[in-house]
Amino acid sequence: MFEIGFWELVMVGVVALIVVGPERLPGLARTAGLWLGKARRIFAEVKAEVDRELHLEELKQTLRQQAELNPIKDLNEQIHSIRQDLQAEIDNPGPLSGGQPPAPANAPLPADQAPPGSGPASTPPSPNGSVQLQKRDSTMPFPMPPSVATLPQPEQATPATPQQPPQPPTAN
Repeated sequence: MFEIGFWELVMVGVVALIVVGPERLPGLARTAGLWLGKARRIFAEVKAEVDRELHLEELKQTLRQQAELNPIKDLNEQIHSIRQDLQAEIDNPGPLSGGQPPAPANAPLPADQAPPGSGPASTPPSPNGSVQLQKRDSTMPFPMPPSVATLPQPEQATPATPQQPPQPPTAN
């Protein structure tokens, strides 16, 4: 800003000494220092306030940009629209493929549409030792898939025979 060197300051000091005099020069220097300090503090406060305002404006702009490009908001809107579509489909399913009217929920399925193993005969256990349940909930519009209805079969409990600890050899 200003290029004031050492010799320029010495010259100002000599002129101030001649004009003000040696008795009032220390008081003048102290007053000038106080005023200069106040000016610097005011300048620093204004600069800090401007910097804070600029930083806040940048944050606001960043938040606006993130709000516009928020992927979570987009996902939420997509999920909401899919949910509405599914709800509308559940409320009004429309005609089935083949043009037949839908059967009541508690009506038995025809033999060609029944899931495998859901006949009147009992289902044998699978090779991995699990039993498949073939229960159909009347509120469900479709049978439960076998992978969901497979439960592990309880293991057969074998009676444990208590073992006695070995006896130490006796000396005769």
